[in-house]
Amino acid sequence: MEKLLKIAASKGLKAEVYSIREKSLSMGKVNGAVNDVSASIQSGVSLRIIKDGKLGFAYTKNLINREELVANAMASLDAGVEALYDFPDAGSLSIIDDYDEAVEEMSFSEIKKNIKDIEGLYTGQKSGILEISSGCGTTELRILNTSGSDLRQKESSVYSMGELVYPGTSSGIRNIFAGKSEAKPHLADVTRTVDFFNNSLPEVEIGDSRMKVMFAPESMYALTWRLGMASSAKTFYEKVSPLLDKVNEQVISPLISFVSDPTSGRMGRRFFDDEGIKTARVPIFENGVFKTVFNNLDYASKMKTPALGTGFKGGMWGGDKISVSPAPSLSHATFSHGNKSFEEMLAMMDRGVIIFGALGAHSGNLLNGDLSIGLDPGLYVENGKIVGRVKDAMMAGNIYQMLSKTIAVENSAHYTNSMYDNPTILLENISVVGS
Repeated sequence: MEKLLKIAASKGLKAEVYSIREKSLSMGKVNGAVNDVSASIQSGVSLRIIKDGKLGFAYTKNLINREELVANAMASLDAGVEALYDFPDAGSLSIIDDYDEAVEEMSFSEIKKNIKDIEGLYTGQKSGILEISSGCGTTELRILNTSGSDLRQKESSVYSMGELVYPGTSSGIRNIFAGKSEAKPHLADVTRTVDFFNNSLPEVEIGDSRMKVMFAPESMYALTWRLGMASSAKTFYEKVSPLLDKVNEQVISPLISFVSDPTSGRMGRRFFDDEGIKTARVPIFENGVFKTVFNNLDYASKMKTPALGTGFKGGMWGGDKISVSPAPSLSHATFSHGNKSFEEMLAMMDRGVIIFGALGAHSGNLLNGDLSIGLDPGLYVENGKIVGRVKDAMMAGNIYQMLSKTIAVENSAHYTNSMYDNPTILLENISVVGS
């Protein structure tokens, strides 16, 4: 990496080198039979350069010819992409707090044992398919630039997942257990999931009405995508956000706080973003008040505001981090805990649905906050008890209006992989359309 940076600097360029190496193992079983085994090692390098206020970018998955990579980045300067910022001087930093070297050496026999440990917890399932998977991985990240930054972070992860799939469908409910060194299953969580599954096996028709709706952590991304798009510096700079002129105003229920804090949580912590800016807690909504427009270096310079450490590769849709530049991103944002247990929230539902999965969460006017999703699955609740799952049902509304109808937020959070740790949220008087 140092050689690549020196070549770029020798040509009078400001430069940033981003490199990543990922190693993973995984195994899956369906109804007791192994159906998937995977092992991979991936790495890559991307190069950003700035010359005369213009940005160049190039990347490779195999760094053989450094001169050629620099030449490709210089050729992209002709596109005329503006860059009114400099790469930050963040000094030298090496973080291994979330790395366990033993995970690097884990074998398929250990993954198989993890599957066996969790498989035996689902014996109470009455019907359908049981899918069990487990895996492990390590990630090594480095950011080096001509301003003086040399940042490194290593992390490891181990996970186990059990999913109960309804008969004749691809829809189900699941548990994910994860940690940096081990994936320790929680029997109480599994028992609750099995009970929910068994009680929701009957399909019910609910017609069209307004009722209470509970968003389980697994479906929270349908809300997060919309809040993230509207509070991004990109949409503020373009003056298309529905939150323009609403900073420090009450927009949603005071029960809701939505916060980006890459330094917290059990998994995937980051102490610098993908541009080398130090990360910290950034409140987007605090007690329902819209607080912060988040940014990256580019939009911070355009709007003349400080960079907040919310510039990440991949963005809202994920993807190959090597092949894209950092953008304003709430990839680490979660909803804050409330003060009700899940059992208390369930008891508050005289009639309603729990959304464990959303079909079409990406459709509709995301920027405006409009939402129209299929419930996949949606568990039907009467008098505080799950009595079935809804058939061919959808819910629709605007998330700002919906989140203004929040009546409870769970007092604990659950790991959901891409969405990190989120609580369950209960809303009232929401439109649900069923068959």
